[in-house]
Amino acid sequence: MTRRYSIAALAMATWIGIQAASAATLPVPDGEYAVGVARTEFVDPSRLLDADDPASGPRRLPAIVWYPASGHADFEHADAEGSPYLEHEVAATTLPAIARNFRYAEGELEPVAQARLAVRPGAEPARHPQGFPVVVYSHGLFLYPEQNSALAARLASHGYIVVSIAHPGDSTDVRLQDGRVIATRFAGPVDDPRFAESWKVLAGGADLAVRREALAVYAESLPATRIGRSLVQWRDDTLFVARSIVDRGEPQSLHEILANADRKRLAFAGMSFGGATSATSCRLLEACRAAINLDGQNFDPALFDRPVGRPLLLMLSDWPRYGLLEGQPREEDFSPNDLAYEPWKDAGKDDKLVRVRLQGSRHLGYTDLVALLDGPRREERVGGIDGGEALSAIGDAALAFLDTFVRDGDAAAIDRAIKRHPALGRHVPTRMKRWAGEIDPAP
Repeated sequence: MTRRYSIAALAMATWIGIQAASAATLPVPDGEYAVGVARTEFVDPSRLLDADDPASGPRRLPAIVWYPASGHADFEHADAEGSPYLEHEVAATTLPAIARNFRYAEGELEPVAQARLAVRPGAEPARHPQGFPVVVYSHGLFLYPEQNSALAARLASHGYIVVSIAHPGDSTDVRLQDGRVIATRFAGPVDDPRFAESWKVLAGGADLAVRREALAVYAESLPATRIGRSLVQWRDDTLFVARSIVDRGEPQSLHEILANADRKRLAFAGMSFGGATSATSCRLLEACRAAINLDGQNFDPALFDRPVGRPLLLMLSDWPRYGLLEGQPREEDFSPNDLAYEPWKDAGKDDKLVRVRLQGSRHLGYTDLVALLDGPRREERVGGIDGGEALSAIGDAALAFLDTFVRDGDAAAIDRAIKRHPALGRHVPTRMKRWAGEIDPAP
C-alpha cells in the first residue's frame, strides 16, 4: 500500500514564515489498534484563565485525546474511513487565527480544512490487562493541539493514550466549551532587557566561564519576560492535567477512555516550546517516566548545568545546515541545548539522555507540515528532507523511546530505530566535553 500524506498542523516559530499546500491524508497509523479521538476540557479552579484578568474565571484547557479503540485497524480502508482533521467549529476558530498570526490568506489554509485522519471520533475504547500508558502533549507557541496529529495517532495505535492540551493565550484562538473564544495574546509588559543579552551569551559565548556568569543574569531576568511567564503557566498547565489523570480527577467525558489507563506510567512530550515544557514538567511528577522534546530550546534555569532527572529524548533539527535561534553557532559539535539536562562536567555521560539530529530538517520539520509543503520554498520552510521519511523517523524514535522507558522495554530498540533512518544520527556534545575539561566545576 502506498501511504499518502497531508497537513495536520502549522508549526510554530514566531520568527519563521509558513506556507500551505495541497490536501491529502495523513499517514495511516501502523499499530495493532484502531484509533479513537475525543475532545474535552480540563478546568483548574486554583488559577485564572487570564492571570491579568480577575474576571476571566478558572483556567480552562481544551484538549484533544487520541486513544486505542476496540477492533483492529483496517489499514487498507483507513483513508476512506478517515475523519476531518479539524471539526467544523474548530476550523472556524483556528484557521482565521492562523491566517492572522502568520499573515496567511485564508484561501491558503484550505488544505487544513480538507485534511482527513484515519481516526474514529467517539469510538469505543480498547481494553488491555496492563492498561495503556498516557502521554501529555503540548503544542508549539501560537499553535494548537492538533499540530502533531500524525505522531499522536501513531502512538495511540501502538497502545498509548495521548492527551494534547491547548494553552489559551499562547495558542491560536481557541473556543472554550462555554462558547468563549480566547485569542492569541501578543501584547504584554516590556521584557527585562537583560534577558536578551544574557541569552546571546548562553547561545554564542566563547566558553563555559562566560556562560556561567551570564546564567546568573538570565535566571534573574527571566521572570520579567513573556517567555518566563509562559514557562510557568505551561508547566502548571501540564502538571495540572497530569495530576488530574493520576488522581482520577479527569473530566467526566474521559472516564471511559481512561478507565483502562495505566495512571502510574505517564510521559510528557511536545514540540518547540511545548517540548521544552515537557522536560521542565516531567521531573516534577513522580508518575512521569520519561519526556520527549521535539526541537524545543530549554529556557528553564533549573535545567541548565543540572540533570533533568528523567529519561529524555531530545530530537534536534539540522541546525548546522539551517540554524535556528539568533546567535546560535552552526558547528556540529555544539547546540545550545547541550547546556541543559545534565551537569556540564558530565556532558554526554547520561545514557538515558538521548540526543539525536534529524538531518535535512528545519524547525518546522518536526510537525506534520513537513509532509505537506511543496514548491520552490519548501526547503526554506521545513527543510530538504522528504516529508514521509521525516514523520517516519520521528515516530520510530519516539515510539522506541517510550516503549523503552515507559513500558520497560529493550533499550537497544532506540538504536535500531535510529539506524533505520539515515537522516537520524546521535548528537554528541563534543565541545561541551572539551570545555568541561578546561574549567573547574561549579561549587
